[in-house]
Amino acid sequence: MSDHDKLTVLLPPDLARSVREALDGERYVVESDVVIDALNDWKIKQAMRADKIVRLRELVSEGLASGSQPISADEFANIKREGRARLAGRTAGK
Repeated sequence: MSDHDKLTVLLPPDLARSVREALDGERYVVESDVVIDALNDWKIKQAMRADKIVRLRELVSEGLASGSQPISADEFANIKREGRARLAGRTAGK
């Protein structure tokens, strides 16, 4: 018995070509090797994204617990504008 499940996957032509081009006879011998490696990378990326979301929620909770108040979109735009102006002033002086 194989320790793999057989799946049929339809890929757009450009991705299918990329999979075939990756076959080098060493690291990637068959197409499934390329797909397995790509899916493992995807799983890592998803875990990192989940960690970032957890951290962002923690930071929001900390901010709210500190007594900070939410700001309006207009206030946020003004803060960004002021920051960009300050940055432009610093870079212009170099």
